[in-house]
Amino acid sequence: MLTYKIHKKTLKNGLQFFYCHTPDTVNFEISMHINTGARDEIEETNGVSHFLEHMMFRGSKKYPNSLELAKAMESFGSETNAMTGVEHTSYWIKGDSEKTLEAIECFSDFFLHPNYADIEIERSVILQEMASDFNEAGDSIDTESLSMSTLFANHPLGNPIIGSEHIVKKISEKELSAKRRDFYSPERCVLTICTSKSENDVTNYVEKYFGNIWEHNNNSNPNRILAENFIPQLSQLKKPQNALCLQNNPDNQFAIKIIFPTSGGLTEEIVLITFLQRLLDDGICTRLPANIREKYGLVYDISCDTQFFKEIGTFSIDATVSEDKLNELLEKLSVELKNIITEKPLESEVNHIKFRYNFDLKQIKETPFRLLNREATAYFMNSNLSVDDEIKIVQSITPDSVLKIAKKVFGSARRGFVLIGPKARKKRDQVEKLLSVFDNIKDI
Repeated sequence: MLTYKIHKKTLKNGLQFFYCHTPDTVNFEISMHINTGARDEIEETNGVSHFLEHMMFRGSKKYPNSLELAKAMESFGSETNAMTGVEHTSYWIKGDSEKTLEAIECFSDFFLHPNYADIEIERSVILQEMASDFNEAGDSIDTESLSMSTLFANHPLGNPIIGSEHIVKKISEKELSAKRRDFYSPERCVLTICTSKSENDVTNYVEKYFGNIWEHNNNSNPNRILAENFIPQLSQLKKPQNALCLQNNPDNQFAIKIIFPTSGGLTEEIVLITFLQRLLDDGICTRLPANIREKYGLVYDISCDTQFFKEIGTFSIDATVSEDKLNELLEKLSVELKNIITEKPLESEVNHIKFRYNFDLKQIKETPFRLLNREATAYFMNSNLSVDDEIKIVQSITPDSVLKIAKKVFGSARRGFVLIGPKARKKRDQVEKLLSVFDNIKDI
């Protein structure tokens, strides 16, 4: 099996540089990962991380507008893009390996010298992007942002990534510059490059264009509100807390999301939680698709997902269902969730997930950009858990350990439930009935 090795270097200004040599490939990928996102915003600046991500592409010192910058970056043969998340922001450029060194120079100008051109044009673009998250009445219908704000009410983890309309309309170059000053600093960044070009040549260019003092960081003052103690332990409460968001929406379908807090980081427990997620949703024959969609035809799609931040994470289940099948879906979902917290999975079921999980991990080892992205995430989480370590953990998982982690995840002291659809606010009793499955989980 072809595998790749990551070479790591700390530049003199504190920037982490991860390099992967790919001698037999024709393409390069350069990415800058920044340890910041919507969770580092206050109410008055919610949306500034995402706004800044957009504005980075409007122009730079050498390329004064978005079209000239795009022409330069696309001249290397492939694409350039970015993503803002709850905790991390990433920018990347791809192209022909022969153009790697020129691309490093161009990417440095893009990243280190934005000129914030045409801010009102980009503001209009963001407001149009935001419009799809709201219905005609102006109510949010984005289950992801609603679930996070419901579970993490009054904490920055609940900030919608795209922000709030009234804030986005007011964000100025001053706020954008302050965000970049405080968080786009070498010690909060990881630069990753995979290319066929030699490590020596690439490193020399990286040091030349990224290794000096970043002038925009003068007087930076980053601040992050941690969440280790945000979710109370069950022992601290008389009963679990159901955080509900029942949002009326004049549609003929309901959108559902159940969300639980979990531990965070990149640890053995996170591997177990990921395994549980795969047990519920990893292909058509796993529990939720097989028993909700295939057996009863209740939904077009049902899925299970996880997110892990440095000190906390989430485990969620999503579905979209027609109004006439909502009650039946909630009943069947109750059965599935009760099963997962009361009965050990079959050995054959566990082995099936082990094989699929480890196959995906093996693919990471031979996919340079995925391997580099994982290494950057591990660095931000202060984890030394390697892909090989994760493979060993997966191999050691038993039906007993799956049942144990299911009880821990679903036995959370606080859980969120989002229901969006016609007369959703009148469905509280059905929702509470579903969530009551977890009330006595510690006694099971």
